[in-house]
Amino acid sequence: MATKKKGTTRPPTSGSTSTSVPSIRIRMYRIGFGDCFLVTLDGQHHILVDCGVHNKGGIVVNGKSLIDLAFQNIVTTAGGKLDVVIATHAHQDHVSGYGKFADQFAKFNHIGEVWMPWTDDLSNATARSWHQKKKALVGLVQTYLTARADKEAQAAIENAGPNPAAMQALRQGFGKAKVRYLKAGDQLDAPAGVTGFSAKIMGPPEDQDFISKMNPPGSDHYLRMAAAQQTGKGTHPFVGWELSPQQMDPKWPQLKQNVVKMMNESLKFSARAVAFSLDKLLNNTSIVALLSWRGKHLLFPGDAEYGDWAYWYKKSGSQVLSDICFYKVAHHGSWNATPKGALAEMPLGAFGAMMSTQSSPWPSIPRPALEKAIDERTGGALLRSDSIPVAGAPAGPKLNQLPPAFVKGNLSKNEFWVDYNIP
Repeated sequence: MATKKKGTTRPPTSGSTSTSVPSIRIRMYRIGFGDCFLVTLDGQHHILVDCGVHNKGGIVVNGKSLIDLAFQNIVTTAGGKLDVVIATHAHQDHVSGYGKFADQFAKFNHIGEVWMPWTDDLSNATARSWHQKKKALVGLVQTYLTARADKEAQAAIENAGPNPAAMQALRQGFGKAKVRYLKAGDQLDAPAGVTGFSAKIMGPPEDQDFISKMNPPGSDHYLRMAAAQQTGKGTHPFVGWELSPQQMDPKWPQLKQNVVKMMNESLKFSARAVAFSLDKLLNNTSIVALLSWRGKHLLFPGDAEYGDWAYWYKKSGSQVLSDICFYKVAHHGSWNATPKGALAEMPLGAFGAMMSTQSSPWPSIPRPALEKAIDERTGGALLRSDSIPVAGAPAGPKLNQLPPAFVKGNLSKNEFWVDYNIP
């Protein structure tokens, strides 16, 4: 049996009705396929970590979407005051709510700071170039996948779209907040003036190895094709380019060399592969934030996949991970997040975890083996958002009894959330 590592001891009670205010409360909203977490410190300081849902993974209850209900609860709970708003990365299922509710956020009495990854800073030449390439390629591939009715890949490419309303609102700090663009290695002490609160930013990195991987796959070739399609003719932008080796005419090598080269390049093209590659690249721009409050540490890694994790956890993972008291499961519990080595460093049986997930629009998410491993590592203190029952919606594991320190909302009052309390 593994030896229990150092960590914050989990509260021993389940579904507590105590009126005492926890030192830290993490509220996970069920919104569909997306992320929305409200962290409250001492009942008075509020940090919103992501607010978005995929347009193919949303849920409506009695005429209201779950993300609308979540936002209403955020307004009520935070009392019109957010110390920090975090947009871990620009995927639709993490930021769409910032656009949908931009006007309401602007009416908050106070928003102290907005945190975004450095890759969203359009004053940064590298980030700006990446966004221009991504935007062109997303449009091209999206048109192609729509024509082919590849639903999973379509969902991936839509999720990687520009989200202009959300990103504009965030970059402007909703008209009132200080905006920080963060990178690996940043250390924030008392951000937004909250004494006792700090954050260590583990990702995304800014090193050249990472930057070299940011370009969309085959960007130069497909961007030329995108430019050729700007007239908007038809819905099959790759007609005439999709060829198999068996279709190659032996006489074609007599053509001009550049034409032969482009034909050969076209054989390597897979719109599905490009869609998921773009999805992966954007995930790896996620802010990985270690939030600390009075000696207690919470890890929020957005949708970080292996590329983002690998930069830091092999160097300092043991030091960072061995003392966390909460883990927001990366990338909805997918197979390409939460490396085994990182999970093995987390304190056995001494932390809680939340996984915002559901099986639509991607049936392969979450990964059962990973879910089981996290559940075992936490000692049964893992809770999935889709375990909050919603009629007609994808259903996760039924909750006969809440794990220790978890408290659920009142479903009869449209409270589709679960809290994890840390004393």
